[in-house]
Amino acid sequence: AQIIDLMMLVVDITKGMQTQTAECLIIGQITCSKMIVVLNKVDMIPAEKQAASIDKMKKRMLKTLEATKFADCPIVAVAARPGGPEAPDREAVGITELISTLMESTYLPH
Repeated sequence: AQIIDLMMLVVDITKGMQTQTAECLIIGQITCSKMIVVLNKVDMIPAEKQAASIDKMKKRMLKTLEATKFADCPIVAVAARPGGPEAPDREAVGITELISTLMESTYLPH
């Protein structure tokens, strides 16, 4: 039996992999077999650079993960609270895709 069935590794897209991110990745390697990478805070990147920045970070994450069991894991870009508390009317970005990815990745453990 496993302790964790699915791991979501949330990464601040403006900072990328940090020490604690790498530590969580190691724990995930030991404790679970499935992972979703969530690139958060995409709203902090200027609109004209967003697509290129997301693509670059996805490639960087896939390169980092290529030697792990998570080499082909899905990567979803989101902005959970665009603009922060000062912009309560702004819609979240990527949450629908994240939910779909979660549903596709969910399984009944044996």
